[in-house]
Amino acid sequence: MLDQTKYKNVQAQLAQKKEKQKGASMIEYALVVAAVVALAAVFFGTDGTISQAMKTKMTSVAGDITGSEASAGTGGTSGAGDTSGSGN
Repeated sequence: MLDQTKYKNVQAQLAQKKEKQKGASMIEYALVVAAVVALAAVFFGTDGTISQAMKTKMTSVAGDITGSEASAGTGGTSGAGDTSGSGN
């Protein structure tokens, strides 16, 4: 009878430890998620300096691409070439 009581006590203690560990893991995950959200807010916020620098650089690159396409003219292939196969 005494052994059964000890066994049940140990079993109950292990169950409590397991539940505490689950709670600790959930808190750790929540802290990691909060840190990621905070970093995203800093980097991609509406008035953050990093965000503004990224927007400025992207606009500059887009302008360079658009400018190079405009200066290249219409020398690309339009798909309206000779398709008869005669070579003329």
